[in-house]
Amino acid sequence: MNAAVSENLPGLLGHELRNPLASAVTGAMLAREMVDAGDPRAAVLDGVLRDLDRMTGLIDGWLAIARDDRDEAPRATDLEALLSTVARRHRAELVSCPPSLAVRGDRAMLERAFDNLCENARKAGAANLRVAAQHRDGEVWIHVEDDGCGVAPEHADHVFDAGWSCSGSTGLGLFAVRSIVAQSDGEIRCVPLENGTRFTVRLPRSEAASR
Repeated sequence: MNAAVSENLPGLLGHELRNPLASAVTGAMLAREMVDAGDPRAAVLDGVLRDLDRMTGLIDGWLAIARDDRDEAPRATDLEALLSTVARRHRAELVSCPPSLAVRGDRAMLERAFDNLCENARKAGAANLRVAAQHRDGEVWIHVEDDGCGVAPEHADHVFDAGWSCSGSTGLGLFAVRSIVAQSDGEIRCVPLENGTRFTVRLPRSEAASR
């Protein structure tokens, strides 16, 4: 790849994707306005708008990571709302999450990180997924545990490396998770279990939360 293109790739992608994405949002909003509230198509269009909104947030978030753009006043995210959304989407059991608990970080990006962990678990054959959070000395620990095929202990330190994979995938999913967590000044580790895997994410606690 051309060196100049490679260096500016995040900005180029952001520029090229934002215009068609904005057009898609406008089209979906117009279609929604033409559908009555009781029409079953309304729920479908509402879902499309939510997904487009998430996509916009992800583009902005990845551009911020590429620029290493850290806000002086980092965003705060309501953890219970975040984990409840992820758990519903992936049919996971939310075992515990203290109420009124906020973490430092962008909501869209953190949601994508936990989506990635759950998606990886299902691809590894997990039938059951459990999510739990706890508060420890100014930090929040979030555990995502599955009963999939597991990770060999000797591979636990490499699963977050870009391009590393045992299954023939791109090896970018867990690398993306680690990048998002690091942008929020957090850490993640992989813990192989006898039957499955546990990923533990540590994030700074925040005082104020936005849903």
